[in-house]
Amino acid sequence: MTFAFNSYNVRMNINYITSNFLNALVRKIAEISDLVPSAGLMKGKTGIAILLYHYARYKNEPEITEYADQLFDLAAHEIGLDFGTSLDDGLCGIAWGLDYLIKQNFVQADDDILEEIDDALFSSNRTLYLFDLGLESDKGLYLWSRLRFCESFAKNIWQKRMETCINHLRDVVMLKYVWHEVPIFPCKTLIRFFHICQKFREHSQFRPKIDAIYEELSEIVKVSYREEKSSSDKYLLASMFSEIPLLKKCISTDNIPQSFQLKDVNNFYLTRLILGQNISIPKIIDKMLLSITEDHQQMDELLNQLNPDNGGLESDICGLAWAMLQWRIDR
Repeated sequence: MTFAFNSYNVRMNINYITSNFLNALVRKIAEISDLVPSAGLMKGKTGIAILLYHYARYKNEPEITEYADQLFDLAAHEIGLDFGTSLDDGLCGIAWGLDYLIKQNFVQADDDILEEIDDALFSSNRTLYLFDLGLESDKGLYLWSRLRFCESFAKNIWQKRMETCINHLRDVVMLKYVWHEVPIFPCKTLIRFFHICQKFREHSQFRPKIDAIYEELSEIVKVSYREEKSSSDKYLLASMFSEIPLLKKCISTDNIPQSFQLKDVNNFYLTRLILGQNISIPKIIDKMLLSITEDHQQMDELLNQLNPDNGGLESDICGLAWAMLQWRIDR
């Protein structure tokens, strides 16, 4: 499929142009979606299903809902407990996505569809990633999503899982004392880590533990922030810190260069999805999104490049579709 623009298209209102391109892009994504090899959230079928369900609801298009239903079924049946743990392409992300779709009323399913995954993720027999802050934070994000809506009789189980997760996060941070230099973490990892810490901190019984973790992180954050290459992740982390009194002086958005790229545009909107909150998106990102959409040659190239191997939400193509859809819904 190609999306050709003529001189009349160029004169059209930008909203009409974004709508036309988004329609063409989502339809092509839907057509190749069942061939995407991964079942993951950011790299596979689960994330694409989320995109298609939201688009179908926004546009009231039953045909796209059918594609999304098919992907949901495929992702649910492809889950294997030998998956990795990560949110982006592992068990946490698939489970998080299925849980998200159920809670958003896109699909109807019994909670027990996730019970086997819960047992696998939080079993004491599963390998502990004591050196991986990212994987423990990913587990925390899924745990928080499940905890908020679990039945009252299961609260104690999830509270214990939360405490175990906090202890693991603390263990990773405290390992800095056995290293010869300050560890460096990607800002994306720190964003997820601090988000889940803030959510856990809302439970008063865990506040002292979280504050103790924060006290150990100032130097780690400064070094990690300085070494980070992603402008969008640096901006998001600094914005998050402005709301954490214990850490707000560590870093600032003042010195972040405004040299955002397409992947940065997508990252803002995908991070908002993962964190489950309406994070503030700088105006320059909206301007860039509109500028990208007006580049008709680039849009045609993106459509022509789309294939099952780059069909995940983290790709430039599908990430742009998600960003465009959320931009239109916001307005």
